[in-house]
Amino acid sequence: MQALCQTHLAVVRCLLRYLKGTSGRGLFFSSGTSLQLEAYSDADWASCPNTRRSVSGWCMFLGSSFISWKSKKQACVSKSSTESEYIAMSSTCSEITWLRGLLGELGVPQLTQTSLYTDNTSTIQIVVNHVFHKRIKHIKVDCHSIREALVRQEITLPHISTKHQTADIFTKALSRHHHKFMIDKLMLLDRPTSI
Repeated sequence: MQALCQTHLAVVRCLLRYLKGTSGRGLFFSSGTSLQLEAYSDADWASCPNTRRSVSGWCMFLGSSFISWKSKKQACVSKSSTESEYIAMSSTCSEITWLRGLLGELGVPQLTQTSLYTDNTSTIQIVVNHVFHKRIKHIKVDCHSIREALVRQEITLPHISTKHQTADIFTKALSRHHHKFMIDKLMLLDRPTSI
């Protein structure tokens, strides 16, 4: 707000046009969906041009219904893309643990493991591999929380291609076509017009 320029004004105008064009859009919750929780986690490494901090993003689905999401700049600068993905994964894992407990209290216990989809194979290997390497000792605390959830059999860590990573919409700018594809995956539909 202290050093506004024409670029900022152009971004605000673009944002307002998007909001005006999507004001009738809402979440669709199918009554016939399963009640199995699944999550997607992603990070955009060093994406902030001023601070070089990464952006974490995740989203949760109950069956095909989109129920929870977050996009936030990370608190510290990551030394690698693996570290930024790991921080995002840790945040996602905390939300999974909380949602599994909440769903259990609501009478919808999660009897199977929650899939936590990530497109970074290095982070999956670090969680699965019980040996810590010198290169990752600074992210050891986050590693333990994710590994403990894996050992408790709360989560599984399937790999997903970057092309199909739903959490991408929360971390980076997408092409119009890819944005539309992700909006459809999130089940964000336009409200039908009344006749």
